[in-house]
Amino acid sequence: MPPVPREDPTVDSDSDVEFEDVPIQPSQPQPKIPSSLDQPSEHAESVSANIPWTPELHIPEQRETPVASGSDAERQLRGRLSMAIDRINTRQMKARIGMDATNTQAGLTRYTSIQQLADDIEGTADMLWESATPSIQVEGLITLAGILERSLKTYNFDPIPTLALLNKLDYYFIALMQGEHPASHHKLPGASPHHPLVTQTQKVRIRSIAEITRTNLFAMMPGPREDEMNEDDDDADQKDDWDEPEMPVWMMQASKVYERVLMLLGDQGDPNETGGFNEFD
Repeated sequence: MPPVPREDPTVDSDSDVEFEDVPIQPSQPQPKIPSSLDQPSEHAESVSANIPWTPELHIPEQRETPVASGSDAERQLRGRLSMAIDRINTRQMKARIGMDATNTQAGLTRYTSIQQLADDIEGTADMLWESATPSIQVEGLITLAGILERSLKTYNFDPIPTLALLNKLDYYFIALMQGEHPASHHKLPGASPHHPLVTQTQKVRIRSIAEITRTNLFAMMPGPREDEMNEDDDDADQKDDWDEPEMPVWMMQASKVYERVLMLLGDQGDPNETGGFNEFD
């Protein structure tokens, strides 16, 4: 395979990219783990409330080298990403409106749960990860994370699919920023100390999405039930023992949303830096 042109690490650029539509099938989503909610997603099953929950993390294998710039493989990758994001945006727009057109074709109907949106975002994120091509995958992952952040309030709160997807996006972002897998420390294809895979402007955007996502997610979390808050104080005083309310199995994981990204970035970057946003949606 011919050598891949490297970007100048001193240049911090997010130049506009236009994707070609290439007729190729989108990547299939990874199987989801079960959920335990009062209003579960359509794939949900029961999870014991006494067992702490940690999202299962399925990371697909990557190519050994990034796809060559200007090659047919790169054009196909851009086409797959363009079609996948267009499809996600179309279905999410219909979900926000709450209706489909009478002639909506199969596969383009509105999302009816966060599980369905998460399936499509995860499948696209995995396709980008497998490509091992930072010039495309970083911008694509930023766009997908932004779609998820803006879409959370469209659906009933469903922590299991939401937190599982956020955990994977956190992993992908931290791996690309460090140039290696967080757990094994194996280097990513094309990564080197002199060739960062994520620009400073992209880091600022990732941090912003992570912070807003955390804020929106915590705002959606259910509080104490009204009947518990209105419990008679006299009856409560007469209790010999006070039992602490049981924490939901997902609560600990919710506190870790984008934890790795935010710990790594800290105060890096200029929050006033806007740069040239290169959103694909």
